[in-house]
Amino acid sequence: MDPKNLNPSKKEWIGLYVPQHNAKLILQGIENNSLPLLPKENGRIDVTPIFNANTGYILAAKDLIPAQIVKANNGYESNIVGTKNTVDKAGTQIKEGEKGLWYNWQDKDKQFHHSALFFAEQMTDPEKFVENVQIKQPQRLQNVTFKINTPEAYLPMYLAAAKSGAKLEVSPEVAKEFTNQLKDICVKEKTNLHDVLFAADLEANKIVKATEQKRGVAPTYARETKIEKSMSR
Repeated sequence: MDPKNLNPSKKEWIGLYVPQHNAKLILQGIENNSLPLLPKENGRIDVTPIFNANTGYILAAKDLIPAQIVKANNGYESNIVGTKNTVDKAGTQIKEGEKGLWYNWQDKDKQFHHSALFFAEQMTDPEKFVENVQIKQPQRLQNVTFKINTPEAYLPMYLAAAKSGAKLEVSPEVAKEFTNQLKDICVKEKTNLHDVLFAADLEANKIVKATEQKRGVAPTYARETKIEKSMSR
């Protein structure tokens, strides 16, 4: 998007601004070593799922990772976010001056829009907001530990752990190589960041399904949950 253009088109806003902003958040996390994706000294990664209050399911990767960064940077304890519409329906409101996390979404006519997500701490009555949320995301692999062996497997395994409740481990060498690759994507191909995260989301679903089936805890998949590139409200 041309920085001189004070009235960007919808395509410019959705296609460029939001991914670029998210890339900036990730780069800042890498630079100050606060990126939630990175491991602790023991090689363990603390994976924090963040749920969409409207659906009860974990956020798509393109929204999850920026939301995890915002949560860490602001010290929020809540792991539930919602749009202004969802907040209003819960009978509370967003505090004056609070800024949300921008994200893209697609309506039933396949038209693209943008909106913002807010954490419970950003509302006048956080408890009222949270008590109206029903978490539906299954966490069937809480006794499993995923081990990341390659940089390419990092994002899919991270997302699989977030979706399933599994623990996650990685070596310093793999983590360093992944961090360098992620940094390159954010610097050189920031407009493609959401495509990278979308592909990782799909692979994560496969990992979770295969692991659940292997351990005998898989439900009957009558229909697959489709991940949209732009999450609807």
